[in-house]
Amino acid sequence: MIKLLRAGLAAAAMLGAAATAQAEDYPSITFRYATGYPEAVYMNEPAKWFARELEERSGGKIKVRMYFGGTLGKSNEILDLVSKGAVDMGSVVQGYFTSQLPFAAMTNSLPMTFFDGEAAMRAGMKMDAENPHQIAEYERNNIKPIINRYLPNYKLICTKPVRTVADFEGTKIRTFGNYMPKMFAALKATPVNVLPVEMYEALKRGSMDCSYLTYPFFVVFKLHEVAPYVIDVKLGGINAYFMAMNKRKLESLPQNVQDLVIQVGREATEWGIEHTKTVDAEALEELKAAEGVEIITFEEQEKLEAAVPDMIEEWIKEMAKLGQEAEARAFAAEVRAETGL
Repeated sequence: MIKLLRAGLAAAAMLGAAATAQAEDYPSITFRYATGYPEAVYMNEPAKWFARELEERSGGKIKVRMYFGGTLGKSNEILDLVSKGAVDMGSVVQGYFTSQLPFAAMTNSLPMTFFDGEAAMRAGMKMDAENPHQIAEYERNNIKPIINRYLPNYKLICTKPVRTVADFEGTKIRTFGNYMPKMFAALKATPVNVLPVEMYEALKRGSMDCSYLTYPFFVVFKLHEVAPYVIDVKLGGINAYFMAMNKRKLESLPQNVQDLVIQVGREATEWGIEHTKTVDAEALEELKAAEGVEIITFEEQEKLEAAVPDMIEEWIKEMAKLGQEAEARAFAAEVRAETGL
């Protein structure tokens, strides 16, 4: 035991000395990071972890000043802010930028497609590194993905039970983007455009019957207080967003700083995978324990999937309008292979 303790202390001393020597090699830098998410939203946690680790591993020399809740720009402005260098880093939701990032947005935008959100994220990451069309999008926009984050299967929280495909008919469901309305229209539901901050009141007033999100967001927005039915249904997960860095800024930094940023970003992605699983499970348990909440198992998952159009084919149709059908089909084939579709 004593020998092990001495060996451990010696190893710790060596690591400490190495860390100190390495830290001295880093310049003092403060990056500016912007996100549209409020600080308390769990989606921010990998970026916070990244900032803490970057500062610690650089001996306090490299810091990230974080601006939450759209204080420097809304979510649909972050790409432009990063691209132009108004901020160094930002959380980019690919689906908000389908004109600038049509290929990267594919794994983010499609409902009822990727029933393994992590697989969708990893497919997107592979395209980041290998697909010339996705790489070209990043080059044009002067960005480099640093951290990736996924969301597991979306669910419903409703003011009435939804157990079967027939129950969707006429139900007013929150939707957004280009493809969610197509999914709900195929189910004869009524898509409703409601901002996240308006969901609680919309459910309370009856202008919306269901919200389409994940368990943790139901809890964050306290939707179970006005919509007691949590529908355990698989509506697909997504490659949720990435933390992008201004590419020219990154490449202007000393090589050891670039390497540290990339390495800590990779680790933050992996940390975020486990964090997502933990938070999702905890949120479900909180909903189960909440007074008056009922968890309803959807009874017709296969019938539901059959009723919704192939969303990848819908995406290809949209890409064809841009004159990129062949490229989109090849891209989709790679994504299908990576995700097992």
